[in-house]
Amino acid sequence: MAGACLPKSDKFEEICAISRDPELTKQDCTSPSPTETVCIVDSICGENIPGTSQRKLDEAPDFCDKIDLIDENVKKTCFLNKLGLIEEYDEDETSREDNWEDCIDNVLDEINNDDENSCENDESVNIFHTVTPRSSSVNRNNSDSSERNLRKRKLDVNNGFPNKKNISEERSELGSPLLNNENTPGGTSSFRSGSSSTFGSRTRSLIPTKDNPPPEMPNWLLQFSKWSNAERIMAISELIARCEPTQVRHMMQVIEPQFQRDFISLLPKELALKVLSFLEPKDLLKAAQTCHSWRVLAEDNLLWKEKCKEAGIDEIPRRRYPPRSPRTNMSPWKTAFMRQHAIETNWRSKPIRPPKMLKGHDDHVITCLQFSDNKIVSGSDDNTLKVWSAVSGKCLRTLVGHTGGVWSSQMSGNTIISGSTDRTLKVWDADTGVCRHTLYGHTSTVRCMHLHGNKVVSGSRDATLRVWNIESGEFLHVLVGHIAAVRCVQYDGKLVVSGAYDYMVKVWKPETEECLHTLQGHTNRVYSLQFDGIHVVSGSLDTSIRVWDVESGTCKHTLMGHQSLTSGMELRNNILVSGNADSTVKVWDIVTGQCLQTLSGPNKHQSAVTCLQFNNRFVITSSDDGTVKLWDVQTGEFVRNLVALDSGGSGGVVWRIRANETKLVCAVGSRNGTEETKLLVLDFDSYTPNSSTTITR
Repeated sequence: MAGACLPKSDKFEEICAISRDPELTKQDCTSPSPTETVCIVDSICGENIPGTSQRKLDEAPDFCDKIDLIDENVKKTCFLNKLGLIEEYDEDETSREDNWEDCIDNVLDEINNDDENSCENDESVNIFHTVTPRSSSVNRNNSDSSERNLRKRKLDVNNGFPNKKNISEERSELGSPLLNNENTPGGTSSFRSGSSSTFGSRTRSLIPTKDNPPPEMPNWLLQFSKWSNAERIMAISELIARCEPTQVRHMMQVIEPQFQRDFISLLPKELALKVLSFLEPKDLLKAAQTCHSWRVLAEDNLLWKEKCKEAGIDEIPRRRYPPRSPRTNMSPWKTAFMRQHAIETNWRSKPIRPPKMLKGHDDHVITCLQFSDNKIVSGSDDNTLKVWSAVSGKCLRTLVGHTGGVWSSQMSGNTIISGSTDRTLKVWDADTGVCRHTLYGHTSTVRCMHLHGNKVVSGSRDATLRVWNIESGEFLHVLVGHIAAVRCVQYDGKLVVSGAYDYMVKVWKPETEECLHTLQGHTNRVYSLQFDGIHVVSGSLDTSIRVWDVESGTCKHTLMGHQSLTSGMELRNNILVSGNADSTVKVWDIVTGQCLQTLSGPNKHQSAVTCLQFNNRFVITSSDDGTVKLWDVQTGEFVRNLVALDSGGSGGVVWRIRANETKLVCAVGSRNGTEETKLLVLDFDSYTPNSSTTITR
């Protein structure tokens, strides 16, 4: 055997296969990327070796013979120089060689455990060191040294050393006798300087860069720029499908920053505000924390005005309490929105603080309740009305004058109107407690009334309605037509609508005292009415609710679903909420006649619904079971109990409720003496300790 057997490895098999292939071209041997095979033959022998004469090697039967003919020290110098370990051969070569020898000997000892016989029998392994017998001038030292150099080269290829220092640049100046097909007359390639001119144009850097891209790339990019958008998308999709995971990861690293650009700051203010207007309020607050320019945009007053409009806030409320911290730069509309959100959060989830208790009607029933501008007016069957402060809970005035129980009342500003079983109406000054006028005319209990401007319309058990001027106390008109007690009335300043125990609903023109329409359809007493100027909605003991057109007097819808008397209703923007003695509450669309929600379930009332009130967020209901419940008007879900009397279920009753934006007033008591008659005032204002202004929904 001409030389020692090199250990086998996958890399070595690749090298042997490359060297053994006589048809190999230079392009096949070029490594276009660090992951492909490196042509070791080029790197070792494809150069004009310094210090060696140009002699023909026609007699050499193969490449390995040529290796043996090269001076060992010169080969070692070239190899180390190619690796970037030395720049040129000098007096320190010996020490570097020793260090190199020490470095690889340990590795070779570990990997050189393969079967020697397999190495001797495998020509592919011995191709670099098995030589045709030559003259005795090729000594054993040269053969061993050549074998060691090849082992070094193999070790370097496995460890990636050929990429260490400008190998690609050096390769472009080298020629390879294996890859260069310019053969000498003897059929072998010769070593010639300048051989790179033969194939230099086809060489490629091991690691392409922007300055040295693959030669095909410019044409490919030019073609890509000419394609349509659809063609580009298809090409990108196909390209991604052929990429390895590391290449896909690189794409992500390049693409991701493109989506992190601050495009908002680059837009004109009007467009930037339009973009931000699509964000939810909680997202706007997060955007304001991004940077100064975003904060300026996110605090824009008009932007928050739109958010307030969406939330049903039509005006900036007057500030009644000083803010907890100065926010001079905050938009007024944003302040209004944040306050509204804080109040809603207080209603929904914040702990309910102990309510104020207003006592004064002894054990009598509170029959009517009004609440406006932090003034509460309660009427009772003890013949009196009381005016309370909703802030302090104190009784400001007791209105004494009726000789019978008070069964109906209305309030506007400082004016209070009351109707009694003594068949009179009285007009009171809420600030002084003085009775301005006593209105005589009805011959039975004044059971209902409705105030609009300076006129009030009263309905009585005498089956008539009367119109009064509350400023002068003058009687204006009488409306006669019902044949039973008038139970409910609505007045919008132009038309009067009345419901009575005669099963009828009538529409009146008060100025002429003319009945425009008699709305027939109910089969029992009418107990409740709502009127918005277009629709009349009536609730009856016959369990039905009817929707009427006020112009034509026709019934548009009959709303069925309740099982008993509809005792209370409220209508806003074509949405009707009805409470029934069957303990359920329903939400209706009066345009379509569809029932949107039924407020029931395991948390529903356990007795008749006595009163209700709603806005665009909540429905508040009270019941004979002694509870006041809060519901979500959009979803119909139960939110929580606002009031739950200890005597609920055993006699405790919530008779009436009235609420504004921040307060709830409940008139509670009992029919058997188990609960003391009183008013409960619950405060949900946002300007209170521990209130939150963080938007979480």
